[in-house]
Amino acid sequence: MFFRCPLATRLWSLMGLNDFIASAPTVNFSLWWRHVMLSEHPQTHVLLYVCVLWRIWKSRNKVVFEYLQPHAQSLARQCFFHVREVTASLPLAPAPPSQPPSARLPSWVPPPDDFLKINFDAAVRVSGCSSGLVVRGADGHVALAVGFQHFGVSDPYLAELLAARDAISLLVSKSLPRVIIEGDSEVVVRQVRQGASSDSLGGPVLRDCFILLASIYVSLEFRAVPRTANRVAHRVAQKALLLSPLELCSFGLSVGFIDVIGWEVR
Repeated sequence: MFFRCPLATRLWSLMGLNDFIASAPTVNFSLWWRHVMLSEHPQTHVLLYVCVLWRIWKSRNKVVFEYLQPHAQSLARQCFFHVREVTASLPLAPAPPSQPPSARLPSWVPPPDDFLKINFDAAVRVSGCSSGLVVRGADGHVALAVGFQHFGVSDPYLAELLAARDAISLLVSKSLPRVIIEGDSEVVVRQVRQGASSDSLGGPVLRDCFILLASIYVSLEFRAVPRTANRVAHRVAQKALLLSPLELCSFGLSVGFIDVIGWEVR
């Protein structure tokens, strides 16, 4: 039920987890799950696995007891929302007493001397979404902060995916050399890195990402980072969301951005 039925297979594919379920058993689920829990899977990955399994179980109950037919894309969206909510509410691990309070929060880390780093994030409201991109070098100074608006997109997952595409487009348009791209959505980063199927949720945007990536010949790393290491990009996205198209063409850094940079840089 959890892996082989059509709905389950489609949902795992939409979440970009085909490789994970390749090892799923046809019998003895409990032993297999114990093996997963004892393996070195990141906490957020385990949370995603649990969320998908739970949604499949709830959908089975709706079919049996309420005669409702679930849709895989809707379930994938619910999983994405749930993971973000739970991840944001997880308590931070306490730092050793000798460390200052700021050491408890993962922070932005400058790239190596010969790299630039692009951080991306998204902000969403009913009428649309925005992307925030920040380019910095090894000294931590902001070389470029830019925002983009996407009207008619209010889905958080698609907003994050559009922000990732905007980051890759910026890399291509500016012909940047060695680059690290960072975002705080593990689902989006994993799908772009691993090449989720083009029929997955957000497939057209993913295809754009793959086409852009195929056109570049520079050293590129794509990473997922905690939200606390992505605050400046989030602030840029929030501001871009509130500006008119004309204002968006000319907005720059404010004192508020400089304050956030002070929090974010290690």
